[in-house]
Amino acid sequence: MVATSGCDLLKEYEPHIHPIQIHINEHSKSINEALNSYSPLQLIIFTAIITSIVLWFYNFIFNNDEDIKVRLLQTIFRLLRRIPVIQRKIAQTKTNTLTSVYSDLAKSIHGHNFSTALPPKGLSEEDLITKLREYKDLEHIKYRNGRVSGCVYSVEKNDLTSIYCEILKLFGATNPLHADVFPDIRTMEAECVRMVATMFHGGPECCGTMTSGGTESLLMACKTYRDLALSKGIKRPEM
Repeated sequence: MVATSGCDLLKEYEPHIHPIQIHINEHSKSINEALNSYSPLQLIIFTAIITSIVLWFYNFIFNNDEDIKVRLLQTIFRLLRRIPVIQRKIAQTKTNTLTSVYSDLAKSIHGHNFSTALPPKGLSEEDLITKLREYKDLEHIKYRNGRVSGCVYSVEKNDLTSIYCEILKLFGATNPLHADVFPDIRTMEAECVRMVATMFHGGPECCGTMTSGGTESLLMACKTYRDLALSKGIKRPEM
């Protein structure tokens, strides 16, 4: 039987410290000593900035549906646009474009005497038609020849003006916003939506809405596809 002292028992049961742990402790002590010169507020601010930068890089590289090459080019272009010389060049180009547009618009109505206030007395029917013909004479682009793309769609062989006037007599005072008051407008609208749905092979659950023109129709179509992409988890849909 071998006698063992108390010191030997303490050494035997002393927790074993791994060399890596010793290395980490030494570096932690060095870092703490280096940071002693900074106040707690400064450390919080530095931490927040570094965290934001790391998160930005993470989202830029991993959390994006676009190709990284495209994103890099977009980022470079955004940074270039912040350079004062380039900003001035872009601003000058915009100014020149607007000046050109305004000049063309001004030429088209040169010599017209603008009405700036309501007349003290209402115009007679004859005077009103005369004044409207004066406005009509301002047109200088012959859109009926079919040379204006996406502006007016005219019918060459058949003049539909008489039909337009008859329809206006029937429904000119109606308001489609009040479907309960005007069931006629509501019914025609529903039938038009169903016709278009049938044209595109829409099922019984297919629905739609009326718009006020071609531009709004395009915007609503884009919104529909965007919402569809978002519902499928596409965070940044691309057209």
